[in-house]
Amino acid sequence: MGFWDDARVLVTGGAGFIGSHVVDELLRRGKGLRVAVADDLSRGSLDNLRGSLDRVHLEKTDLSVPEECRRVCDGQDLVLHLAAKVGGVGYNAAHPATMFRENVRLDSNIIEAASLSRVKRLLVVSSACVYRHHCTIPTPESEGFLDWPEGTNEGYGWAKRMAEFEAMAAGKEHGLRCAVVRPCNAYGPRDHFDEESSHVIAALIRRVTAGEDPLLVWGDGKSTRSFLYAEDFARGLLDLFERCQDADPVNLGTEEEVSIGDLASMIVRLAGSSARIVFDPSKPSGQPRRRCDIAKSRRIAGFAPRVGLEEGLRRTLAWYKESYGA
Repeated sequence: MGFWDDARVLVTGGAGFIGSHVVDELLRRGKGLRVAVADDLSRGSLDNLRGSLDRVHLEKTDLSVPEECRRVCDGQDLVLHLAAKVGGVGYNAAHPATMFRENVRLDSNIIEAASLSRVKRLLVVSSACVYRHHCTIPTPESEGFLDWPEGTNEGYGWAKRMAEFEAMAAGKEHGLRCAVVRPCNAYGPRDHFDEESSHVIAALIRRVTAGEDPLLVWGDGKSTRSFLYAEDFARGLLDLFERCQDADPVNLGTEEEVSIGDLASMIVRLAGSSARIVFDPSKPSGQPRRRCDIAKSRRIAGFAPRVGLEEGLRRTLAWYKESYGA
């Protein structure tokens, strides 16, 4: 019998960007799998689930309410917790208290509910934002609680550190078996393209496609990131979840590292634009470099990304143009 066969699985935030890709990947695994999605649909969308909505049970609910978390966790075998308050570097830098408060509330409510409901296993999705400003590159999991999280993401980074601690503590006190995964930056179809809180790839695609010229890019363009395509992200999460249960954090990412300046140039080229790129060093650049060490996820789950950045950008641009118009 396979790991997922006949399991009752709850995905929080399952109508969101990554959550919906996780639902799609889940439905490709296991026989007799029963999938429930808990989402308030504030950022998630039923459109994200259009290919799977007839195969899942949707619970439209507010996970900031502890009683609602307990209700949706009761009777579940496995809980995949992807619901989060997220935003781009500008939003995160301006709202550290909001990012901390709302994410701590969400994560703590679900961890407590999973403990009380005695689910067999819980996935806690952390973040590479737990790492300090000048971290080792590639960054090992051992640096997750060193120093202060990078300043522009400190509210979110501290919230995710607290989630990791509570997952570990719940294991010690209640016997809750948890997998803790620290993913790097995600992108792909169904990403959030809104102006206020979109991440860098989504923001650049929206603005380039709209014909912005010159294209203004925050920072000096020299900071680097590693971007993981959404389908690889979802597959990696589930592969690690199957194999991890002791709240020992594992990085999930790619070894492909690109500067923000080169990323902007790549998107302009792939979009068929001739826009001139202008950098604004007065705006925050965030962490100078971000590339997580993925040796542990490779060792535990044999994980390796299948979609490179250029191909992933092509797919995301095509999806955006089809969904929003050129």
